[in-house]
Amino acid sequence: MRVIHQFSSLQTTNLHWLNSANIVLIPKKDGAEEIGDFRPISLIHAIAKIIAKVLASRLCPFMNNLVSTARSAFIKK
Repeated sequence: MRVIHQFSSLQTTNLHWLNSANIVLIPKKDGAEEIGDFRPISLIHAIAKIIAKVLASRLCPFMNNLVSTARSAFIKK
């Protein structure tokens, strides 16, 4: 939440979070104990995707006014 708040208030001092990645180990089977029993999943640029989703959802109601009808191929409806 802090990253999104700083981004929305145009504070660019901590944008290094955009280049971070979270790695999660998902077990392949029940009772996984060895490293080979896990599947690594990397969540690269998760913060950037969240910010893009927030911006898209906030702009959605205004898209008909922002984009001309000649360029409305990717607008819903």
